[in-house]
Amino acid sequence: MRLALLCALALSFFIVSATEVFAVGGDHQPGKITQEYNKEWPAALPDLINSMDRVGGHWVNQGDFFYYRGNAGELNKFLAGYGKLTNTPLSVVIHTGTKALTGPLGGEQKTPYDWQVEVMRRGWGAPLDPRLSEKEPGYVVTIHLWLSDSLPLERLEIPKHVEVRSAGDIERFITTHRDRIR
Repeated sequence: MRLALLCALALSFFIVSATEVFAVGGDHQPGKITQEYNKEWPAALPDLINSMDRVGGHWVNQGDFFYYRGNAGELNKFLAGYGKLTNTPLSVVIHTGTKALTGPLGGEQKTPYDWQVEVMRRGWGAPLDPRLSEKEPGYVVTIHLWLSDSLPLERLEIPKHVEVRSAGDIERFITTHRDRIR
């Protein structure tokens, strides 16, 4: 009876626990990342990731995140390389507001960055790529960038075939402001 109660209690714990508790992750070490790291990535992705010095990077479950600092010229060169990736939807998400910070997972040291490359395996929070069959794993590679004095909107040169989206920062501010004046 006592064993059955303990088993039921343990099973209950696993059922009500958040999936985040079971996440696995780690930091990307400085240096080059090769195609051997993940042979299913788009072929040119390691070249893009290594095209300039990263200020940080980590992986969590099936997602990899790489962080960069630079000015508009450096970002535009990076975006030109990004536009050459194949076998992935291409999109740039534009953020405003507070400066983004990264650091080692679980660490307190924080480093500012200007843009992030997010590489997400389909089905792990990334949208499905309609160009791939359901049986192909595929990855979705997205760039998130934060507007600033060194990255002004009017200086961005995003390849024409790359989707551009708002992160919703301005829209959320407007909605909050409207709600306050009602």
